[in-house]
Amino acid sequence: MPRHVRSRGRRTAGALATALLLAVAPAAPSAAAAAPGGPGPSGPTVYVAPDGRDGAAGTLEDPFGTVEEARDALAGRTDARHRGTVYLRGGVYETSRTVELTGPGNSHVTYAAYRGEEVEFTGARTLPGDAFRPLSEITGEDPRWSSRARVPEAVRDQVYVYDLGAEGIPTGSLNKNGFNWQARPFAPELVADDTAQTLAQYPNGDAQLDSSALGVAAAFEGARDHFSDKTPDGTTLPYEEMLELPGPVYRVDSPEIAGRYASWAPPADLPEETVTNQPERPIDTTVHETDGWLAGYFGNNYGNDRVRIYSVGAEGLDDDGAAAGWNIRTTYPTMYAATDKWTSFVAQNLLSELDAEGEYYIDRYDGADVLYYYPPGGTVADKDITLTAFDQPFFVLEGVTGVTLDGLTLNGSTNSGVRLLDAESCTLQRMVIRNVSLDAVQIGEASDAITAVAEYTTSRGGHDNRVVDSTLHDLGGGGVFLAGGDRDTLERGDNVVEHNEIYNFSKLATYTPAGYLYGVGNTFRRNHVHDAPHMAVQIMGNDMVVSHNRFERLVTNASDQGVIYSGRDYTYLNNEIAYNYFGEVAGNNQAIYMDDGMSGMTVHHNYFSEVEHGLFYNAGHSNVASDNVFLGVRFSGHDKLYHEGGRRLPVPNAKVVVERFNDMLRVGDGSGFTNTPENVERWYRHYERQYPNIRDWYVPADSAGQPCAEIGTEECTAPEVWENPDSVYVPAHNELTRSVLIDTGDFAYTDDADGLTIATFNPGFDAVRVSVGEPSEVSFDPETGRFDPRTSRLNEEDGFGPRWVREWNRAFPLEGVGPRA
Repeated sequence: MPRHVRSRGRRTAGALATALLLAVAPAAPSAAAAAPGGPGPSGPTVYVAPDGRDGAAGTLEDPFGTVEEARDALAGRTDARHRGTVYLRGGVYETSRTVELTGPGNSHVTYAAYRGEEVEFTGARTLPGDAFRPLSEITGEDPRWSSRARVPEAVRDQVYVYDLGAEGIPTGSLNKNGFNWQARPFAPELVADDTAQTLAQYPNGDAQLDSSALGVAAAFEGARDHFSDKTPDGTTLPYEEMLELPGPVYRVDSPEIAGRYASWAPPADLPEETVTNQPERPIDTTVHETDGWLAGYFGNNYGNDRVRIYSVGAEGLDDDGAAAGWNIRTTYPTMYAATDKWTSFVAQNLLSELDAEGEYYIDRYDGADVLYYYPPGGTVADKDITLTAFDQPFFVLEGVTGVTLDGLTLNGSTNSGVRLLDAESCTLQRMVIRNVSLDAVQIGEASDAITAVAEYTTSRGGHDNRVVDSTLHDLGGGGVFLAGGDRDTLERGDNVVEHNEIYNFSKLATYTPAGYLYGVGNTFRRNHVHDAPHMAVQIMGNDMVVSHNRFERLVTNASDQGVIYSGRDYTYLNNEIAYNYFGEVAGNNQAIYMDDGMSGMTVHHNYFSEVEHGLFYNAGHSNVASDNVFLGVRFSGHDKLYHEGGRRLPVPNAKVVVERFNDMLRVGDGSGFTNTPENVERWYRHYERQYPNIRDWYVPADSAGQPCAEIGTEECTAPEVWENPDSVYVPAHNELTRSVLIDTGDFAYTDDADGLTIATFNPGFDAVRVSVGEPSEVSFDPETGRFDPRTSRLNEEDGFGPRWVREWNRAFPLEGVGPRA
């Protein structure tokens, strides 16, 4: 790790060359930096400072210069009773490699900011204003600057350039990323005065291209068609082969685009070039873009994607400039369709479109490595400008126990912030993690499969790890990826995320929530999650708790989505969502989305305010929602049944939901989609009090054990498939009760199932509720979330009463929701 950029705080001069390497701190640090739950450092203590020196003693007076030196000094010298402490003096530590803490030898150590000093690790390289040059000063024939001819004439006098290559600043690359694609580091991001700048694009601002601007001249199968749940033989195309599938070919239908797209890539070289034959070739950089992309939503409005523009076919224009034939050929397939009614994307990384303040472009072609920037106000003077150039996590904790990171700021990585693998009882507290392109914190890892298929698994999440009292924001991906536990055996992970503020996440990718809850027995509580375009929590596992959180202004750029989302598994059981506040959830979205057979959810004592839909029951069973308050909600909830559309078999996504059911509850040797007899019995014992009919649940199948594909008279009969409450296709054992609806629409039942609804299979569903037009009618205070126990009419309502009011007020005061002050 390089030394420092600048330092904060007082430094003691001089070196104690003869001091013991593991000297005890001469000045007692504050308790805030002590190990969680401990009285303070009880073992060796060393110090690090941005202006520390090589060969230092590691004392307060003579600190180490890098964290690695401190780590190595304590290696093998600490244990649970004699915790080590590394104090970091205030300052900014420029980062060029990951700090790796591995194995027992690096366990039981706290890495903490000293006495409240500000400690920042940064992967962002400062670009001094005086090192920028006006574009107008660049003259001569140096090929590294040949691309300057593409800068629009109208803004050339306001564009500045920076020679990144001359200073050895990494320029990274643009990679294939998006929903269900393997996450790869993103391109470096330019930040000015703490505001992320915009990669040069068309159109500008919030405007987007849609299917009326670019039509599809040639569409091919999306990558989604090549995963195991879609292929006839149940295999998944190898990932590298999937990347080689042909990309869509577009026809330019917008007259405005027709006048400008010809520079977005080299011209087509026909007939040598095809959709599958796209060789590297020299590009005239004075005229054509070298690495343009289309990025956004192509097919489906919940999964972002990106394809690279390979070539343009200007010959596709007729004499009048109208579009004809195909015009834009791309590399990489889309995950879903090439366009549909939800299409919304931009053309990106185009120097020829650098025409708005705040836009930038990095020319990487043939090693040029130069930055073009159109700064706000037309000047770089007096601006704090950085480029995120680090493409690794700041810290990796692997196989360690009892390691704490305390009070550190991690700023600027095109990867993630901190990664924990097989870690035990580790804590991240009072951290600030910002401007990272993937997840802020990753606890455990996922398999290469996509979340929509049964093969998707997580592992290496460890146990009893915590992220607490931290702020995570401006993230390309999510907040905390939280795996842990073993679903086969129901062993708990007991990893916890609590008392954090998480906001402005999912900037670069969808399905990257503030909290991923994967595995068994993990918790997301007392957090404030707000202002992000996508979901807040995704649950893929069992026995999770999501409680006392404040969720506000989420899924702002999505549709058919939920603030809390889970689905496609009948065995994600006993997940509790309680004591949360959901506010300002607009669009065709829900607060809690129980998708595609999701079962066993417990939803109670939540406060929904200004939400489009509260709850979505989608073909699952044993979901219980009770004791919730809805204020200003369009519909308290709605349902969807497999019975819709003529009771078709197989049911939607049958392969996945059946395989996942069998993976946990079908007796076998544990291979394939089976679980061992011991584990299945463990499941039954674990859940049979909560779900007394769990031993009787079944997937409708024929005598050969194959899932029913059609209704018969001897087997796979209509009652067996569509009526028996223990059939997983029947939405039985669901409850919605004791709801308080204030200025809220009723539950919206489906109208496409021949008169059947969720209430058909669940007598009494939504029968116990109170509906009023104003909060005052039930003496409810929207600001505090309390009812007046003396005057509320709920005291007299059947199913409620004074005890219910007292319990709500005890369990749900709004001041108890979200992080502690």
